[in-house]
Amino acid sequence: MFVDKINLTLFSGSGGSGSISFSSKSSKTSPNGASGGSGGSIILKTNKKLFDYSHINSKSIFKADNGGDASKNLQSGKNATDLIIEVPIGTSVFDDSGLLAKLIHDNQEIIILEGGKGGLGNRELKSLRNTNPGFAEQGQKRIKREIKLELSLITDIAILGLPNSGKSTLIKKITNSNAKTDSYPFTTISPNLGVIDNLDDKYVICDLPGLIKGAAVGVGLGKSILKHLINTKVLIFLLDPSNLDLNINEQIILLQDEIYSYEEKLKELPVLIIVNKSDLNKVEDNLINISALEGSNLDILLQKIDELDIANLKSLNRSFLRTELEQNNFNVQELSNNYWEVDGHDVDNIVGLLGNENDVFNEISYRFENSDIPDELKLLGVQKGSTIKLGSFEFTYEK
Repeated sequence: MFVDKINLTLFSGSGGSGSISFSSKSSKTSPNGASGGSGGSIILKTNKKLFDYSHINSKSIFKADNGGDASKNLQSGKNATDLIIEVPIGTSVFDDSGLLAKLIHDNQEIIILEGGKGGLGNRELKSLRNTNPGFAEQGQKRIKREIKLELSLITDIAILGLPNSGKSTLIKKITNSNAKTDSYPFTTISPNLGVIDNLDDKYVICDLPGLIKGAAVGVGLGKSILKHLINTKVLIFLLDPSNLDLNINEQIILLQDEIYSYEEKLKELPVLIIVNKSDLNKVEDNLINISALEGSNLDILLQKIDELDIANLKSLNRSFLRTELEQNNFNVQELSNNYWEVDGHDVDNIVGLLGNENDVFNEISYRFENSDIPDELKLLGVQKGSTIKLGSFEFTYEK
């Protein structure tokens, strides 16, 4: 089964915790606790040998490994290995905020979810403000992300036509495709791919399910068909002179209306207009007439394809990457009257400490005061005396 859409739930790896340790030199002690390892990131990577998501269709949840904690013998925690999910070229990545990335090159990578940083040991936390810290950082917590992958096939040529126009028969004749064929409409319900390898260059060609009136607005398979045109370079209109409802010119108009209504820029692509089923003694003057069933005049079609110099043509699509992939750093909400909760990535960095209770409390207070959270609380009109819940800590707001 051809799978061109899939929803995934991703979890990055948590960072490992740093350690608290001291070395004694004469009468002085010096912090020497090591840091934790980084958690595994989740990376999407394109592979030109993949043509849909059927290889991951049965698995919708992916979890990267956690980083290792720093050991008591002063060794840093081990960094986790990143989790790589291979996807076909032509993958678009979405989350609730919209499009995150388009991947249209082979071996293209995107870090879709970054692993948690390892917590610093007290050796790295030593500063002029605190020369002998009795605390260490916990590693950053794992992050969850819901994404949707959608595929637009990367092809050189796309064959389009009304149902039962002979598209699958044609692609079987000129390529190595095993497309299903029969003499009734809608035999093809998903794209068939093949490779033309008997010309000067090799070309990837796809046979798309038949188009009907209203496809551009979602009638029938509609948009699920037309989206695959964005990454192609040449269109073939395959026409059926035996169609009892639409003559050749009407078929051309229908295909143009639906395709260009879906995406006007598709007008920039070259179009080959081919009339099939010449074996039925139905031919059209001034057009290329073929019989996909009998294989007649296919050499003329292949010659026309070769003359287009497809290798130097460009598709409409371009690679895209939104740079701000990280979620909001913190969120503030009033749970009840004068009781506020702050959570998010920044909060984890503030309260994610372990060690001596007084040292931990002082460090949390310092990090909170030097973050953007107090300004946000003031902006929201939080009243003096309100209770602020910061992770597992609660305190009275004094501003």
